[in-house]
Amino acid sequence: MGTENERHWHSQMVHEGLLFPQIYGERTLYSELAQRPGRIREMQRERLTAVLRHAVDAVPAYRRTGITVDGGADPWRVLSAFPLVGKRQLAEGMIDHCDDDIDPAVCRVLETSGTSGVPLRMIRHDDAFVHEWATALVRNERAGLVFDRKVLMPCLARLDHWFEYTSPGMGFSRVAQFGTAGRTAPDRAGFADRARGFRPDVLTGSPRNLMDFMGLLGQHGGRLPSVRSVVSCGELLVPAAREALADFFGLTVTDMYAMKEVGTIAVQCALGSYHIESERLWLEVVDDDGVPVPEGSVGEVVITDLTNLAMPLIRYRTGDFGSLAGAPCACGLPHKVMDLVEGRNPGELRRPDGTAVPVLWAVRAVRRHPVRRYQVVQEADFSVSVLVSPAPAFTAADTTELTRSLADVLGTDVRCRVREVDDGDFHSTGRRKDVDFVSFLPDVADSPGRL
Repeated sequence: MGTENERHWHSQMVHEGLLFPQIYGERTLYSELAQRPGRIREMQRERLTAVLRHAVDAVPAYRRTGITVDGGADPWRVLSAFPLVGKRQLAEGMIDHCDDDIDPAVCRVLETSGTSGVPLRMIRHDDAFVHEWATALVRNERAGLVFDRKVLMPCLARLDHWFEYTSPGMGFSRVAQFGTAGRTAPDRAGFADRARGFRPDVLTGSPRNLMDFMGLLGQHGGRLPSVRSVVSCGELLVPAAREALADFFGLTVTDMYAMKEVGTIAVQCALGSYHIESERLWLEVVDDDGVPVPEGSVGEVVITDLTNLAMPLIRYRTGDFGSLAGAPCACGLPHKVMDLVEGRNPGELRRPDGTAVPVLWAVRAVRRHPVRRYQVVQEADFSVSVLVSPAPAFTAADTTELTRSLADVLGTDVRCRVREVDDGDFHSTGRRKDVDFVSFLPDVADSPGRL
């Protein structure tokens, strides 16, 4: 039935529909919390205590720490005793980080998009989705966009046709996706016309996808007058892209900081501040030794999920860098404010003729094979090397097939090769030890792309 993408969204729609009564109930609770900052703190205390107690009781990786969680203890003090955990630890010890009695009937398995080059499967409990979608409904309500809105999501994935579905979790919004697929989509003018006929209220996607769609509209009819909100997500939104999008669509761009492991982390308000979804998450900013830094100081963003008991994420290292504000935002929202100074910034693989393709296409080819870790490297001569730390099931056939897949993505004018390496042979850039893309082309060597 349809493409892999369509099958995924059909399954997702059913899942959201079954959960919607709970989502709507929690939405009512969260609507009231916006006016009661003290209650948010109480909720954080209750949920943090519960997730820490559950972790040491039912999750092998945390049970072995010997940490005890007394119901009367300060949960933030207890949290500081927990070790930081990174993506590689979770990828290699997934079972140890899951609840002993996990129930597959109330969980979903997600795969991250590859921020660090370490493939990760993440299990999220239905409760985590319920709370994420409920807080999103409240956030959209503040913006005047709750139910029955139309959402357009242009994407650079290899989706070469128009696909629509209704999302119960997004307030029964009608969502349309289509892939401009770089410059190879069969009918870019047709996509522009169909987008205009769809009359979307919201335009959302990664900055790269939004910029590409903006270029498409510029060539075929201009802006979409129906759009009331432009939302970027999934990548670092640089000032130049923000300004270009705002100028073209005549709207302020709202940026969202999120990752598959925990969902939405922080969203900009009307004044531009990134408000943390404090009802669901506890966010720390730490130094290289894992010690929290003072408010206003820059460090690595570390997340504790307060609602996912199936695979608790406690002090999870995101690999992104930011700071916490010491003062509340003038907009009046009670949620803590953060500043993201370095996030994920996908790169491009460039061909000798000047054209480029998103690194994500190569990453997707790599992730179809059993590897512990990978890194895509573009050399100064435009050739591409994929470094892999193979899993036990990796064979010579995987090397051959992956090389062929890369050639399909990049074309015959780019030489591709796959190399098996040890962990110490991967390239490191700046403060990030694990990156999935490094370019040595002269004009981008100082700013490697990251997915």
